Amino acid sequence: QKNEETLPLWNGLLAQEALPENIVFLHDESKGTGKEASAWSTDPQFVTSSRKIVGYAGGIKPANVAKVARDTMKACEKSGGKEFWIDMESGVRSKVISASGKGGGGGEEEDVFDLSKCYQCIDTICELGLIKQPSETFRTVMMEKSNDRR
Repeated sequence: QKNEETLPLWNGLLAQEALPENIVFLHDESKGTGKEASAWSTDPQFVTSSRKIVGYAGGIKPANVAKVARDTMKACEKSGGKEFWIDMESGVRSKVISASGKGGGGGEEEDVFDLSKCYQCIDTICELGLIKQPSETFRTVMMEKSNDRR
């Protein structure tokens, strides 16, 4: 994860003559807090592998994923990258009231991974033509498994 706090780590990596193929930088100026980025890095030194892949994170959620995808695609191209990926965590989580809380009391608020938000993002990315739509069977199975866990 590339941000000002991790400067010693990524600066050291960039000082090497060649990086392993499995190293890809994730630009996240929010430092994992889920705050939306005001700009996306276009610095070519972070597109280091021959695969030319770079990642972006920070405040990405269903409501802004289309704009973020378009903006990060442009940033990736400007930096010399060929492919980009986006990372989301807080933007695809929801607060739910549990049926059985700790100690059996119930009614406690839980922070859960929300597949419906993930599918909203997937649908948007598919509408932009960046990926193919997953099969309806896959979606149904995943939603059923998600509902079983709640």
